[in-house]
Amino acid sequence: MAKGLMNSDNLLGQMRQMQQQLKTAQKELEKEEISADIRGGAIRVTFTGAQVCKAIHIDEELLKTVDAATLEKLLLEVTNKALDKVRKQAVKKLGPIGGLGR
Repeated sequence: MAKGLMNSDNLLGQMRQMQQQLKTAQKELEKEEISADIRGGAIRVTFTGAQVCKAIHIDEELLKTVDAATLEKLLLEVTNKALDKVRKQAVKKLGPIGGLGR
């Protein structure tokens, strides 16, 4: 067999292995739940590693002390904080396989 063909077969095998590792890591990431909170846990948002929102918790005491506009700002802040954590976890988990974060 020609040397070039052997190198191509080896490269294809490595690519298939990387694809399988990436799929496995993605499935693991999808199962993870990542949370963020603000104001000492008064609002907590939980996402999966696939960026699906699983839960939002708002402390009833907070609702007594803030107006709708403030609550909206807090929800945006904590949601963006949680999504940032999800993205960082994805880079950490998938980066070595998929070349992210290099």
